[in-house]
Amino acid sequence: MIRRSLFAAATVVLLSAPAMAQNVADVSNTAAGIGNKAFQDATVLQRSSGKFAGPNVANVSNLAAGIGNKASQDAFVRQSSKGLFSSDSTANVSNTAAGIGNKAFQDAFVLQRSSGKFGKR
Repeated sequence: MIRRSLFAAATVVLLSAPAMAQNVADVSNTAAGIGNKAFQDATVLQRSSGKFAGPNVANVSNLAAGIGNKASQDAFVRQSSKGLFSSDSTANVSNTAAGIGNKAFQDAFVLQRSSGKFGKR
């Protein structure tokens, strides 16, 4: 009897809790070893809406490691959230060349927009 009422109470709490929209994207480009090449074009479009919109998170990385490697990446990230309570959007972009004679090229363009009556602007 007690277990049934606890289950019913937990169900009511879960069903009455507001839902949140969230987007997460991880994009990576790696050339590792000896004499390798890696090329990548990445487009990330994230949009969340609702009473509790966001967060949007995008992680974009480009890495050339080893000897004589080349990594090239073009990245475009667009993030927007709109809701009564709007949350942050975060974009982490990294470019690394490690080792001997490596080259890492990266072009990144990030657009972020967040709007809400009580959210962060």
